Amino acid sequence: MKNSIVLVAYAMCASVCLSAAGQSPAPFLLRDMGSGAWAAIDNSTVKPNLAGSNAGFVIGPQAVLVVDTFESPAAAQKMLGAIRAKTNLPVRYVVDTHYHLDHVAGNQVFAKSGAIIMAQENVRPWMRTENLKFFGEKITPKQRDWVKDFYLPDVTYAQGATAYIGIDRGEVLRFMAGHTGGDTIIYDAQANVVFCGDLFWNHALPNLIDASTKEWVESLNVLLHDYPSAKFVPGHGDEIGNASDVRAFRDYLVFLRQAVSRAQADGASGVDVLRVVLPQVSERYGKWAFFDFAGPDIQQTDEELRHLKKLPRQPLK
Repeated sequence: MKNSIVLVAYAMCASVCLSAAGQSPAPFLLRDMGSGAWAAIDNSTVKPNLAGSNAGFVIGPQAVLVVDTFESPAAAQKMLGAIRAKTNLPVRYVVDTHYHLDHVAGNQVFAKSGAIIMAQENVRPWMRTENLKFFGEKITPKQRDWVKDFYLPDVTYAQGATAYIGIDRGEVLRFMAGHTGGDTIIYDAQANVVFCGDLFWNHALPNLIDASTKEWVESLNVLLHDYPSAKFVPGHGDEIGNASDVRAFRDYLVFLRQAVSRAQADGASGVDVLRVVLPQVSERYGKWAFFDFAGPDIQQTDEELRHLKKLPRQPLK
């Protein structure tokens, strides 16, 4: 698990260093969701990869709301430019769907333009602390300083909020447990779009380093129940999803929990669980993106089901 996460983190830091030279002309692809809602899909074919995740924005009658700010200020600046090409309305809000660095590293770009940064209350204390772990024990001073300089949310909430970008157009922000313990989905009723952050990976294996898969499955069931006809923007994945895609992702988590539980019941532990379960995951999900997460996912789920998994510490109230 550690090796995979460290490699991802080093790639992110390399992207930030290269961004100053302007070497990534198109870090994301815009998808029109209708009614002023836009998804910004990570263009992973461009190297270096300055986006690192999906994001988006909604243009309302009076203002703009942005969802996530990528893994580099360069990509965030590109999205601000894309917004300015479509409207002169102010970017009033940015919502961080969770604290992971590939979704928040461009916050300062929008803060400097006057936006209010919003997030679930756990995101603020975790952003400059928990993100350090992605670099491992050999984190450099430059990497540490980069994380320590992340722009923190200005406004936080426990369960949710409504951010108005027009007199009658409010974006619904809802806390949902699962991926990190501080996740927000954003629902735009006019476009019938749910921006999911990393609560939904479209045909891609997820990062489970902070996850409670039991709560995650429950949250996905809520999404499917409450927004059955919506379009779902994933945190990772090349395509906008529908309910069937969200269901397929939920079923991966269910399958993983069941396969690991069976292996444990048969007496397997540690590397034996990995040896037993990995072929099962490969057979069923081997064509999904980010398959390198398969091994870490199995190990993390094994620890979770044994009640040994370390999750981010909840801040003191």
